[in-house]
Amino acid sequence: MKFVISLTILACYFASCSLACDPNGNNKPTCTSGCVNEPVRNFWDPTGYWLCESATGEATMVRCPQAQLFDAVEGECVWWNEWTWINPCDEY
Repeated sequence: MKFVISLTILACYFASCSLACDPNGNNKPTCTSGCVNEPVRNFWDPTGYWLCESATGEATMVRCPQAQLFDAVEGECVWWNEWTWINPCDEY
């Protein structure tokens, strides 16, 4: 029973940050408790990422340092020559 409860909580955590993939949208998250301080890829602009600073706030765009792009797989900004385009809906 504890395993089922743990699995349910884990599934809710991941579902709270990831919505149905819409490659035509910018992927701006709704800020929930599972998304606080987790970088989320902006589908339209690889020079930054979305960040929720509180569970009830609005996601803000955080810019990567100059000459860096956000790598969704790494979850951080990387140098432009290390960055690879990934189809937004394939990463989920």
